[in-house]
Amino acid sequence: MMNVELDRLSSLPDDLINKILSFTYIKSVVQTSVLSSRWRFVWTSMPYLNFSTWGYSLLEFSNIVEHVLSGRNNEIDVYSIKLRFHDEATQVFFKRILEYAFSHNVQEMTIASCEEEIVDPCSFFKCRSFTLNSLTALQL
Repeated sequence: MMNVELDRLSSLPDDLINKILSFTYIKSVVQTSVLSSRWRFVWTSMPYLNFSTWGYSLLEFSNIVEHVLSGRNNEIDVYSIKLRFHDEATQVFFKRILEYAFSHNVQEMTIASCEEEIVDPCSFFKCRSFTLNSLTALQL
């Protein structure tokens, strides 16, 4: 008879799973959907979005972001977004992510970029759920 181990991670509450997954990039979180039927849609309710361009062309990264943003449950607010740009990012692309974040009541945002001019601080004042203490901008 074969020993079958219990899947202890899947039995955790969604809030705890989301917190654990918040420490990894969103592409890996989406990939968990193949683990089991329990994990199939976990990524769609993630309140923590962690994006990085590392290892992707801007087109590939753009496709990942579009897939995540269009597949998310729009009734779930976004608590935090982390953006790490290792290459150039267009203002249009960056604006798309900000608009999504603001329309989903983002509370915290961390932006790391090689470019100095990617963040327009004025755009953050358009979001009612956002405070000045909520923004962390890092230059790589």
